[in-house]
Amino acid sequence: MSSVLSMAMLPWHLARKMTRPIYALMQRMCHINIPEGPSQLQGDNLEEANRATARSEEHYRMVWNHSLHLGLLVDFNGIIRDLNRRGEIKLWQPAARLIGTPVDLLFRIEDRPRLQEVLADVFASGKERPAGEWYVPAPTGDFFVMEVDIVPLEEDGRVEMVMIQLTDLTEKKQLQEQLIKSERLASLSQFASMFAHDIRNPLAGVKKTLELMGNRAELQVDPVRGWCEDLHFTIEQLQGMINDMLDVYQEHYSGLPLITSSVCLNDLIHEVLHLFRLEAEAREITFDLQLPDDGLMLEADRRRLERVLSNLVHNALKFSPRRGLITVSARSESGGKARHSVGDMAGTGGRVFISIEDEGPGIELDVLPHIFEMFFSHQGRQSGRGLGLYFCRLVVEGHHGSIHAANRRQGGATFLVELPAGNESHAHHLAHC
Repeated sequence: MSSVLSMAMLPWHLARKMTRPIYALMQRMCHINIPEGPSQLQGDNLEEANRATARSEEHYRMVWNHSLHLGLLVDFNGIIRDLNRRGEIKLWQPAARLIGTPVDLLFRIEDRPRLQEVLADVFASGKERPAGEWYVPAPTGDFFVMEVDIVPLEEDGRVEMVMIQLTDLTEKKQLQEQLIKSERLASLSQFASMFAHDIRNPLAGVKKTLELMGNRAELQVDPVRGWCEDLHFTIEQLQGMINDMLDVYQEHYSGLPLITSSVCLNDLIHEVLHLFRLEAEAREITFDLQLPDDGLMLEADRRRLERVLSNLVHNALKFSPRRGLITVSARSESGGKARHSVGDMAGTGGRVFISIEDEGPGIELDVLPHIFEMFFSHQGRQSGRGLGLYFCRLVVEGHHGSIHAANRRQGGATFLVELPAGNESHAHHLAHC
């Protein structure tokens, strides 16, 4: 509240400061006694008056140029007669270039008739008029949001000029808009979190019922068995999306804690592809697996890493053509001491690389740099609400790894996940998974 009052009182203090030297000059002139007839005293008094005038003018000019507001002096014809230093800085033009030009050229074309009406009213009435907020074109091509006040300057009882004071509200408006967006995002995130928590329970009940139905012998015949598997797959996907949402919400407010364990990557990839077998069969899409025979072990959060691979495989399926091929490969590279390892596991293990390639339309070049951003969506490669790939990046980076996307030369897209292998000695005992 105090800052608001200070801003409100600033123009009044500025006016007092600007008029004080002029008032002092008038008082000094009243005390100067100019005798009749030529004399040395008269010359001294005139010289002193000239010095006082020069000092007052210098003081006035200093206050004028150091004002926090853009100031213009405009005559009856709407021509700029003076411009302060703040105006030169804000408009990126020297005063010499603007003085003598019509003031309405500084405003938008559609606002110029209204400005001329306001100026005519102030000149006619001789009363100060706040003109509200205006959009002033900026040199960068954008617009300043300016609060405009027009103050008449009288001489001999008539308005000779007006001072147009413009206060830049652009940053204030931007901060207000950012605050509103942040508040809306926080409310939306809280609602999404509550909704996700509430919907998990009925989904878990449906999933359990399907599992019980799967144990009934009379339901093991087609097409009933296929329908139950389809429902089970759909529920798995819904639960994965809900978990993604909750993890993104948790990471935003308190970080994403990882529960790590030894994970056999070969087994994990087979489990993920099994979830999508029905969808792939329906579209005659083939999975080409290129995995090492002895398996790959790494320290990771199994549930979240499974969600990463599920998101990437689902993404590849969504954009693959009918009878297409999706290649899923994994390999390891040994190296020196790992830069990081999940759970602060010191070790000398290398890196594990997981690649998922499809034969779809690929990724637009202007989209590639943004594809892992939160809420980024595009009508081409990434549809939806922009959480899936963002979640993948969170999890992979939480494992001190990296994820990249690129286009294949022969068409389609490639997603590459790089992860630390973890503790080498521990991985040695579990090498054959």
